[in-house]
Amino acid sequence: MKLNLNSFLYSVSVALDAVEKELLNTTNNHSKKVAYISLLLGEEFNLNNKEKFDLCAYSIMHDCGIVQSFAQSNFEDNFEQAEGFTSHCIVGEKNIEHFPFFEKKDNIILYHHETYNGKGYFGKKADEIPLMSQIIFLADCIDTQFSLVDITLDTKYEIDEFVKSNEKILFSPKLVEAFLNISNRDIFWYNLELLEMDFLLNEILPTFIIDISYEQMLKISMVFSNIIDSKSEFTANHTCELMSKAKILADFYNFTEDKSYKIQIAANLHDLGKLGTPNEILEKPGKLTKHELFIIKKHASLTHRILNSIEGMEEISTIASAHHERLDGNGYPFGLDASELNFEQKVLASLDIYQALVEERPYRKSMSHDNAVKILNRLVLDNGLDEGIVKSIDKVFS
Repeated sequence: MKLNLNSFLYSVSVALDAVEKELLNTTNNHSKKVAYISLLLGEEFNLNNKEKFDLCAYSIMHDCGIVQSFAQSNFEDNFEQAEGFTSHCIVGEKNIEHFPFFEKKDNIILYHHETYNGKGYFGKKADEIPLMSQIIFLADCIDTQFSLVDITLDTKYEIDEFVKSNEKILFSPKLVEAFLNISNRDIFWYNLELLEMDFLLNEILPTFIIDISYEQMLKISMVFSNIIDSKSEFTANHTCELMSKAKILADFYNFTEDKSYKIQIAANLHDLGKLGTPNEILEKPGKLTKHELFIIKKHASLTHRILNSIEGMEEISTIASAHHERLDGNGYPFGLDASELNFEQKVLASLDIYQALVEERPYRKSMSHDNAVKILNRLVLDNGLDEGIVKSIDKVFS
């Protein structure tokens, strides 16, 4: 498949920013702002276009281990403390293992909180810290420690002073010099206020479209399925199990290899939009109010928004974002009916319900296979699900 790397990066950042904003109260467009500052710093160090793309990717993915780090901790309310765990750097470094960098460099994510004086998480100092890690750290400090909304001249002076005063403490002299160079350009500060960060990043980066195998895309999608599943203890294995069952059912139906990979990737990414759903709703032990239901249903639309804006992922997007559609047209987000849904969409929608039923949720215990199939059959009678697919689920997973 042909994948637009730029649109892939910018789109997944929407999901990563949504969950980081909930857990750490970061700013809107946090990862893209970090990427924008980092890219301008990268230009000061004469990085070529491919190196700048990699820097942009590392910047956007720099906190991709936050959700898993928090899930592994014993904290229930102190979301902001997740940033302080060395584990989020370790997990983040592992998460990017299969990302299609032009030149994979070790330890960029692992060391993105190291300080020049060696008092970071891992005690690395000065030139022991990769340049890209140093750049991301400075950019991250600026966006997390200062308000970049309605920037005034005083804001510029305050940030300049912060960077200069931390020379040889947090930041290297060369990095401080590079930042002050870009700080002297008024357009830098004006751009930081803008919401259209994709536009700014595209001004700096050329568009990169690569040929990537579905097998490699499946590995990349697993990064996000792990992040999605980590968001709530009640969905800890949902996406992984759904992908596994999608593979089994694809084999049962003798799907081609490409079609099998597509439905597996769609399964991995179907709940990507749930990264923007508050955990207080995901983990509510009782029945959702109509207002809470309205909020949770947004996740399918966000999944569609994220995936459909990635050039090369359109077909996978149509499968993933339709997992709550029903044959009678009463599903969401589009209200598609049987005549508008393809077979893969119907398969994933049925499997998603089945997988949810056999899992424990905050409001009920897990169901047996037989009880889950009884509910699926009731949905068949109500013209919600495809009868043949439900029979296949019963046969294959009994």
